[in-house]
Amino acid sequence: MGIPPLEVRSATHPLRRVSQLSGDAGLRGAMDVALAKLDGDRYVVPLGRVTSLAVPSLSTGGVATLTLVPKLQRAAEAVLERARAHRGAVVVMALDGSILALAGRDGKRRDPGLATRVWAPAASIFKLVTAAALIDAGVRPDQPVCYHGGLRSIEASNLANDPVRDRRCGDLAHAISRSQNAIIAKLVHRHLDPDQLRSAALAFGFGRAAESALSTELGRATIPDGDLALARVSAGFWQTELSPLGGAVVASTVASGGLAVIPRIVSAIADETARIPVHPRPFRRVVPEHVARDLAHMMIDTTRRGTARKGFRDRKGREFLPGVAVAGKTGSLAVRSPRYVDYSWFVGFAPADDPRVVISVLLGNPARWHLKAHTAARIVLQQAM
Repeated sequence: MGIPPLEVRSATHPLRRVSQLSGDAGLRGAMDVALAKLDGDRYVVPLGRVTSLAVPSLSTGGVATLTLVPKLQRAAEAVLERARAHRGAVVVMALDGSILALAGRDGKRRDPGLATRVWAPAASIFKLVTAAALIDAGVRPDQPVCYHGGLRSIEASNLANDPVRDRRCGDLAHAISRSQNAIIAKLVHRHLDPDQLRSAALAFGFGRAAESALSTELGRATIPDGDLALARVSAGFWQTELSPLGGAVVASTVASGGLAVIPRIVSAIADETARIPVHPRPFRRVVPEHVARDLAHMMIDTTRRGTARKGFRDRKGREFLPGVAVAGKTGSLAVRSPRYVDYSWFVGFAPADDPRVVISVLLGNPARWHLKAHTAARIVLQQAM
């Protein structure tokens, strides 16, 4: 449905008809977010020449008003400074795709581009994609699976039933909240083929660019055909990469009930004659609603009893965000070449029962780290809530 044009009057232009914009993709290449300056209670950035036919022409000296929220932007930048990681990035996003904070840090230098570029493995964040494909294939979150091993690797023996060694039992919900690899491997071996996983990866943004003013690739995934290779990719061990903005898109797909939310960092563009508002793009369904709902329930257990528990509770077990349930997923994967980097991920949303904000944190930590991503995410969420 088309949006009627606005009528804008000014001294230099008695009457100018200007269309509202649906999404900010037409502004790609016309601005540099690194040049954003705080103007009162909003961030603005100079707008260069806009060549897109979808955007009405503006005179020289136009500016873009950004969707960034100063309090959250400061919190994101502060937590990256505190983390002292080799590299780090934070993205906070509203449910309509508006980016509320976008920060990146390379050592001691601010680099917001790290929030939008692919520079790390997806690690166990990819388990959310795998879990969505499994649920869509008929696997129940509470379907019991007996297993052995799988703490830090997946071997061929993890795929088949072994009555002697399979002494522990769990389910898909346990595999997500505790990041248990052997359960994922066995379920994928039983229920998924490569094409099903490829479709799920595409639904969550892997293999495509964001339709946004931010020039970015959300994520990459190469899905193999062999059984063991497929199981290892499904658990996030290799051949999947994700940008921090891509992590926010993954979380927003779950938070929105299975919709593809398109990131947007511009709320309006203006010059001396007109102001053109930029509205969210229409959503489209990419994941069945019941699949997203089951994923959200499993992600709540990650912060309550799973791998992110210590980031959201103090040593006495008291919640840092009392009364606010947070849904999340952690990821961790270390590489040793060309230097040691321990990639630490957290993606999630809050409140879990009525989502308002989505968060994605990625830290490339040295061996002696100061913060894990789930703790950094909680610190920012304390400001957001």
